[in-house]
Amino acid sequence: MRKKARSIAVSSGKGGTGKTTLTANLGIALANDGYEVTILDGDLAMANLGLIMGMNDCPVTFLDVLSGDANPEDAVYEDYGVKVVPTGFRFEEIHENLSDVDSERVEEVVSELLRKTEFLLIDVPAGMAETTIISIAAAREMIPVTNPNYSSLVDCYKTIRLANVVDTWTRGLVVNRVGRASDISRDEIEHFMGNTVGSISVILDVPEDDTVHEAERAGVPVTVYEPTSPSSESIYELARVMAGESDLPYEPYEEGEIDQTVKRLSRALTGRKS
Repeated sequence: MRKKARSIAVSSGKGGTGKTTLTANLGIALANDGYEVTILDGDLAMANLGLIMGMNDCPVTFLDVLSGDANPEDAVYEDYGVKVVPTGFRFEEIHENLSDVDSERVEEVVSELLRKTEFLLIDVPAGMAETTIISIAAAREMIPVTNPNYSSLVDCYKTIRLANVVDTWTRGLVVNRVGRASDISRDEIEHFMGNTVGSISVILDVPEDDTVHEAERAGVPVTVYEPTSPSSESIYELARVMAGESDLPYEPYEEGEIDQTVKRLSRALTGRKS
């Protein structure tokens, strides 16, 4: 049986939730559990996934590949057992260049990425910009990340509504940095979601953990810096949840899963039907 093809967007409604750090460490946790993982940096304007992964010099990016100036393998970098595809340009430049991208080239590149991995994680830019829509629309699944306060939760709700519009399945909510006295409870979070977007449950709470900040200062992902820290253990638990397939609304082994994801990203990037 060939490799699975799972495409998962990791999103947040606002910046500062720890989404990119979570994405990087989730990828590492999945890889350490034996899966082949590729992370695509969807933040075209404020990309920092490469920095979190310890990649400070990436001369070839995803845009170079889409523009036909490089081969897909030229934009794939590997660290900690995870493949990373960075995109580090300003959005204004991206937007101008994408108007000339051949939709068939987009499909060819994304198809190649998906056929060489088991999990494609897309680090979605915060907010509601066009880049956010592109990144969420590219994936079949989404896990939104929120902090345990109403401001973050309201913005996260908007992202879930967006995912519903572009037909991306929200698997459940991850609450990051839990443990401060001012936090709202899991029951309050699930009650809010039940009243706004329906039955979106909390998959996991990731605790506030000083080790994360220590790891950031050391320039190393926390799951590598201290695999037994509270946050690392939670992220490994999240990896096991995400790797499960019993409740998926689609069959990841089917060729149609790859084809559908490829066509969705092509339409999102080029604005044209293939």
